[in-house]
Amino acid sequence: MAIPSRKSTLLLFLLVSSGGVTRAAMSMSTSATKQAIIESRLRGALWGMFAGDALASPTHWYYGGYSQIKRDYGPNGITTYTKPVTNLAGSILNKSDPNGGGRRSSFFGGGEKQRKTIIGDVINHGKLKYWDPKKSIHYHATLEAGENTLEMQLARVLMKSIVATNGQFNEEHFRKSYVDFMTTKGSHNDTYASTCHRMFFANMVFHKK
Repeated sequence: MAIPSRKSTLLLFLLVSSGGVTRAAMSMSTSATKQAIIESRLRGALWGMFAGDALASPTHWYYGGYSQIKRDYGPNGITTYTKPVTNLAGSILNKSDPNGGGRRSSFFGGGEKQRKTIIGDVINHGKLKYWDPKKSIHYHATLEAGENTLEMQLARVLMKSIVATNGQFNEEHFRKSYVDFMTTKGSHNDTYASTCHRMFFANMVFHKK
């Protein structure tokens, strides 16, 4: 939280005592202090969101409690930013449809002619191999320690969009920013993309919606 320094507080007190500050000036000072406090809290919330995401991503889809965490990350568990393990027992990434929402169909069928894929070609470039139904891969296996997930990267895209549109949310601006980010190779390093993203781009690419 932003707190006025002793020097600024003393100066304000002296000015008030000598009659050098009007009620309007005092009101402005109080308003500025409240604004500084709000901004400090917002910054803290945002930093906490990004830090929490990076700390928690290694345990995505962990329902086995602390024993499961210790099994994968050592006897002390996770005490700092940590790279997610590659393999995760019980992962349903291998059951998810890389070309849309929900569970996969016969996507990796042997004789089926391979077409453009949403995961791998359109978004999450180069990550399709981790969605193989014969494997059990962690949802964020390709992230490095301290790296944010796709969802947090998109929160940053939203923040930048709001700044670019003078503090207002503009649907068209954000949609373009979102599509540009998602379809640009190397824009993020995450393995997983949620159903909503896969369905959005499936509709855009396959159904021209």
